[in-house]
Formats: sequence, structure tokens, C-alpha cells
Amino acid sequence: MSKNFMQIILQAGQKVFGAPFYAIMAIVFAVAAFLFAVWLPNIGLISDVFTHSSASLGDKLRLAITLLGSIRTNFSFLSATYTILIALLFGINITMIAYYLKQRIGMADRGGFFVGLGGMASGVLGIGCAACGSFILTAMLSFIGASGSLALLPFNGGEFGFLSIVLLSASIFLISRKITNPLVCRQR
Repeated sequence: MSKNFMQIILQAGQKVFGAPFYAIMAIVFAVAAFLFAVWLPNIGLISDVFTHSSASLGDKLRLAITLLGSIRTNFSFLSATYTILIALLFGINITMIAYYLKQRIGMADRGGFFVGLGGMASGVLGIGCAACGSFILTAMLSFIGASGSLALLPFNGGEFGFLSIVLLSASIFLISRKITNPLVCRQR
């Protein structure tokens, strides 16, 4: 009997996030991904302030916290929405993979794991704000002279954010299926 997509994810989620350790782990990874995405356009400023500035630690931390407000100002509504969604899915995905690997050490399903890595990688490529578009991808494409090609895309590189949501969702589904139905063949 086949379960539907949401039943599988909910059942696996109850199993994984019923343990406080995994719930906290998901939150930590989601927050870290969000901080990375929001601070990335200002990483040079943050680096200079924390390494070369004579400002107090309190002032340095206030600057970092203030820069979190850039999610409202530097990101379009669409890019802010998928940035938050990617961070949440990233935290869930990493945690579910960690849970699965801990339960099945040495028997991990590489297919689901690699889909998850693809989602995370495309999420990183799609990070950007309204002003700079896809920040990392633009920098990478400029090495081969193709950064202007992002302007030809309908969402100016936002497609990578959508792609990462799809890939992370697929990874969560695949790993959820493995968690809820752990039929793993062992070769003897």
C-alpha cells in the first residue's frame, strides 16, 4: 500500500523531530543557513569590522544583528521568501539525513543524499538580494564571461532558488521514505 507524499514526510518528521536533539539541530542548521544567506552580500564589511576594527565586541555584534534587517531592504519579497524557505528546508534536510545515517550507519541511500546536496548547492548559488541578483552565481559566471546571461533569465537568477526548493523537497521526501520504510538489502 502506497502512502502519499505528505503522510510519509509527517510520519518521518514525527519520528525524527520527536527527539529534542534533532529538533534543536534542525533549528541550528536553519538559522546558520539564514545567517549565511543574509550576511553574504556584506561579508567583506563584517570581516573587516570583526578583524580590523577597534570597535567594542558589543558594537561589532550590534552591526551583525543590524545587518539581518537587510532581508527586508536588500531582498525582494520573492527572494526573501525563498531564502527563508531554503534555510528551513536546509535545516530539516540535514537533520533528517543525520538521523537516517545514525540509524543506518554504513547503509545510507546515496541517491537521496546526493539530491539533498544538489538542493543545498543550488540554494547557495541562488542566494542573492534584489540589488545584486544571484550573488555567488554571478561571481562564478564572471570568470567565464557569462554573468550577463543571468539578466536573460525571467527571475534574474532566482530560478536557482526555486530549483533548490524543489531539490531540497525531493531530498526530504526521499529520506523520509527511507526513514519510514527502512527496507535495506544487505549483502552477506
